[in-house]
Amino acid sequence: MTRSAVLVVVAFLQLSAMTARGEGPRLGAMDYLATIRASRELQEFLDQSVETLAARDPNLQHTDVRIALLDLSGDGPPRLAQRRGEVPIYPASVVKFVYLMAAYAWQDNGQRRIDGEMDRLLTSMVHDSSNQATREVVARLTETEPGPELSPDDYGVFRQRRLAVDRWLATLGITDLHCVNPTYDGDGDLFGRDKQFVSDRHIAGGLPTREGEFANRNAMTAVGTAKLLALLATDRALTPESSAIVRQRMRRDPVEQPHLAHRLAGGAARLPGLEVYSKSGTWGPIYADAGIVHHVSGHQMVLVVFTQAQPSYHGDFIADLAQRAAAYLLLPRSGGE
Repeated sequence: MTRSAVLVVVAFLQLSAMTARGEGPRLGAMDYLATIRASRELQEFLDQSVETLAARDPNLQHTDVRIALLDLSGDGPPRLAQRRGEVPIYPASVVKFVYLMAAYAWQDNGQRRIDGEMDRLLTSMVHDSSNQATREVVARLTETEPGPELSPDDYGVFRQRRLAVDRWLATLGITDLHCVNPTYDGDGDLFGRDKQFVSDRHIAGGLPTREGEFANRNAMTAVGTAKLLALLATDRALTPESSAIVRQRMRRDPVEQPHLAHRLAGGAARLPGLEVYSKSGTWGPIYADAGIVHHVSGHQMVLVVFTQAQPSYHGDFIADLAQRAAAYLLLPRSGGE
């Protein structure tokens, strides 16, 4: 059985379980996101956890940390806690899960089918975190291709096409994610019209820059990332079938990929009954992970952590925080407001 066939079977089984429990979306994406409420209790938990972990990790004390924690486990509205979660940051490879979701959104609306080659590219982009595959996926999603710089008229068309994912995110009610570029290896693959686009200072949403820096880089906030993952967790951004397939593509196992021992999946693996659907990112000063943690009971949480430091942070903070948050929110002994 092919990997794609396995994903479809697993997705069907997940959907069947949800149907048996009477679960399903009740609110559309925008209405659902509007119900998210800041939680004083959850904020106290997050603040205390970060302070405790920082006290025993000197490297963390010199690291810029941005976090969003969403509790989806209760019967009421989702509860949010965050630290610098509304400040944009370069997401590195975390952005790849956005492009994965977009590919299925395009298929759901009949815009582009995921054929065998696209399926292969998506696997390489998410499982292997291939930058080359990401460039090909973005090219297909936006109907653009690399090449020499363009004339003003042709560049205007290119520019509008490359904003396609941002426009889709806006239809969901998410406007603080700027996902317009693929990821690059830095071996000469950023050139021509791609360099023309990433240097464009007239496009809103890119990171604040100093003179000489690329003005139109990808930018994501921890809170915006958490909101998109909450829509994925609750089948509100995509059809239920596509949502289930995307989650399976993002399923992480630190036994299969040992480097994930320091990320969300590593922290969740220390506790029973948990699965993680996430995408990590590492680039220069950035060390990050973002994902859904799902308990066998059906309770879920979303945790997004971006760290930025020079030299870059590569400690256990993300895994330790994931373990603490999952124990607090998802295991049977955890309480709520």
